[in-house]
Amino acid sequence: RYGADHFESLLLDHEVTANWGNWCSAAGMTGGRVNRFNIVKQSKDYDKEGDYVRHWCPELSDVPTKLVHEPWKMTKEQQQEYGVRLGVEYPNPIVKPTSPNPYARDKRGGGGRGGGKNRKNNNNSNRGRGQRQDMKSLKQGNYDFN
Repeated sequence: RYGADHFESLLLDHEVTANWGNWCSAAGMTGGRVNRFNIVKQSKDYDKEGDYVRHWCPELSDVPTKLVHEPWKMTKEQQQEYGVRLGVEYPNPIVKPTSPNPYARDKRGGGGRGGGKNRKNNNNSNRGRGQRQDMKSLKQGNYDFN
């Protein structure tokens, strides 16, 4: 409860069920598997051009799209060119962002049900292994709310 409450007090886009539900899940209280998200992958999937990142991290506003999701990969020259120094204007990572998942079932860091880059018709290079190509919940339907 303390973690969820603290996290909630810091969020700009807090949503009660998502926050508390995820904290319960992370604590192992749901009986299911613990989800470990690849933040870089999520950022590239849902903010392809980096607009959201640049909005909330204005210090990255001049960083090109190929680096905005992983600013720690900038060289000293790039940091100078784009006006953002790691550890000064933008913090250094606390942990290595690309660390392999210690709970992975295989040495590649995966453990999903297949898919990935070898899958036919996979036009999203950021799509992870086992991630569905469609989202049934987002398909249009005929709903009458009256």
